[in-house]
Amino acid sequence: MPLNKPSRRLVIAGAAAFMLPISGRALTPADAQSYVQQVVDVFFGILASGASEATILTRFEREFTGYTDVDVIARTVLGPPYRSLNNRQKRDFTSAFGRYLARKYGRQMMQYGNAEITITRAQDAGRKGILVSTQVRNRGQSPFLLQWQVSDGSGQTKLINLIIEGISLLTTERGEIRNLLDARGGDVSALTAYLSTQ
Repeated sequence: MPLNKPSRRLVIAGAAAFMLPISGRALTPADAQSYVQQVVDVFFGILASGASEATILTRFEREFTGYTDVDVIARTVLGPPYRSLNNRQKRDFTSAFGRYLARKYGRQMMQYGNAEITITRAQDAGRKGILVSTQVRNRGQSPFLLQWQVSDGSGQTKLINLIIEGISLLTTERGEIRNLLDARGGDVSALTAYLSTQ
């Protein structure tokens, strides 16, 4: 069944990297392209492995948290409340959020395990890092543009965003997390506990 745009935004957002104003420093488009190819090979190799869902999600979570800048993403998504947390609360939230994000999008991306993903371009986006454009083709569905945003602003090359047909996934995830926080009266510890169960 063809994907509509909202489902594309949700399904592909795994690999959860996000739009952040971080300089790419010495990272080159060629470096970023090679990194994205490695990520694609690893992520989609897991998804297409034919293993049980539990095994796939465990492996995907491990690789996802290694290839994405979960610390920066968690801080950005939570926003101002993050600054009021003590060090333990920050660690707990970041850990719970990283696991939540990996498992959420690992589940949603499983239908793309056999998709064909072709890198078409890599370009320097200045303070936003390097954008690597790919075309995603899945049997029975229209191809669509998926851009992987890569930065080494934290000291290591990491994914910081996915952009699907011009839509940044950071905005979607940030809105969802803040809605969850509002529903818990602004209690980050309660939000952390909830994310840990998902």
